[in-house]
Amino acid sequence: MKVKTTMIHFLAGIVFLALMMPTFALAQKKTDEEKKAEKQNQKDEKRVEKNVRKYEETLTKAFDKYNKDFEFRDEVDYEFRNVQREHARVAFEVNTLDTNDYLTTNSGDKLPRNNDTLYDNLTAQDFVNRVGQSLVPANSEKRYGFKITVNPMPDARSLSTGTIYVSTGLLSLIDNEAQLAYILSHEIAHVERDHWKEDVMVAKWIEDATEKQERRGSIFGAIAGGVIGGVLGGGIGDLAIFGASIGKSVAKLIDRKAFEWALAQEDEADKLALDYMLKRNYDVKEAQNFYDTLKVVAIEDPRIELDKFADRKRSEERRKTVDAWVKNADSSALARTTLGATNLRGKSLSLDRNTTVTTNRLSKNQEKMADELKMKIQNGEIMAGDGEFENIMAILKRDNGIVAFYYDMYKLSARNLNQSLAIRSDDALTYFYYGRVLKLTARKSGERELALQMFGKAIEFDKRNANPQSRLYYALTQMNGRSTNNITEIVKTLKEYVALYQQLNAGALPPNMSSIYDFMQEAGELNWSASPVLNVKTVTTTTTAKP
Repeated sequence: MKVKTTMIHFLAGIVFLALMMPTFALAQKKTDEEKKAEKQNQKDEKRVEKNVRKYEETLTKAFDKYNKDFEFRDEVDYEFRNVQREHARVAFEVNTLDTNDYLTTNSGDKLPRNNDTLYDNLTAQDFVNRVGQSLVPANSEKRYGFKITVNPMPDARSLSTGTIYVSTGLLSLIDNEAQLAYILSHEIAHVERDHWKEDVMVAKWIEDATEKQERRGSIFGAIAGGVIGGVLGGGIGDLAIFGASIGKSVAKLIDRKAFEWALAQEDEADKLALDYMLKRNYDVKEAQNFYDTLKVVAIEDPRIELDKFADRKRSEERRKTVDAWVKNADSSALARTTLGATNLRGKSLSLDRNTTVTTNRLSKNQEKMADELKMKIQNGEIMAGDGEFENIMAILKRDNGIVAFYYDMYKLSARNLNQSLAIRSDDALTYFYYGRVLKLTARKSGERELALQMFGKAIEFDKRNANPQSRLYYALTQMNGRSTNNITEIVKTLKEYVALYQQLNAGALPPNMSSIYDFMQEAGELNWSASPVLNVKTVTTTTTAKP
């Protein structure tokens, strides 16, 4: 009996091993791939470090020539003025794009014709500009303007002239004011350090060295990174602008390592940004949290990585820079950084609440420091959370969620709209577009039911009757699996949609009226019809002729 049992166990073991062999092979293959990837990453890091050193060496030589060679300096200054002139042109084009130029679809949706227009929200624009101005070094001789552009892709750009653009897509991903401060400070650092001028200087040095030594191939092979990478990292990233100013020969420096030289400037900008934040008592650790969010969002929608700001590999490199800076930062300075980081993931911190949190965080032997913080808040020297940030972000996240919806970026749109509702739960437009995202992407009845609830909330909070479409989509969603119990309500809601549309459009009928009649017919209403309002009431006045 024991022999048979042993034999059975032996055979069972063989069968188990046979069944598990594919799993073991897969695990081994995965391990080999991980090792290969790790080895490649180490190789890439060494190459990047090497090219960053080459950039720094080249920049040192360029600076030395700039300080000693007056003809070289004049050429650099001239080309840099050309860059600034082109940047002024870029600013003019952005500033004068028509933000009210919309295309109306057959269903009544209004779509902006232009991308990267200025965000049509003066309160948000003013807030971001005020935060930006508060971060500019006190001894800076430069003038800045901070502006929001409409673009669902996360993007931040700086012009050599001091204009800094940040997209609604990027702002919609931040959780607090400290993260906003980090983004703006990074762009300020590019301008403060004259990175655009450095790009021109390095480019001219390479041109001169190439012509003088007549060794174009060897020179290009030595730098192996391309100065255009530095340009893209330090400014707006407009290759056409830079190429037009510096010349075609420099534009040929682009290759697969083009962005690696930019890392030297990016690292410098990040370190200075954290310094600027700390001086304003912003929580520098929020920069780390910001990169965590970027990573999650990029995984949810890889299209976001197409923008250089959200590229996962680049974000990881910048995160390492931030981590190293925070690790080596003065602990007593970090203890002062609670203020100004109002957190959207929790409850809003009022001014008094923010002060209390900071005071309690400090140890008893630092009471003097706590008093100093209170005084700074009262004097307006520290940007403390007072609810303004949340109110602005509720609207901005909503608006970017709407734009993202029209770009078919459904996950980003749902994220933005959901976060907006978490801040302001009475916004009809947010409920409406959140319902549209849910309805369009729904695969289960429960998701369609949630969309119907969102449209119902949109109608409930539309106190001004400013959004007729919420009635249309509420009726359409009800028609999915309709029964005799809701036919009357469907017809009633469609009639309300037409009536409200006419009220808002001088009596004109909706452009999708033929579809409305089809919906009516499906709902069992065959007799009702609507007509455009043609009579316009005018007010007459009697005037008396002067003698």
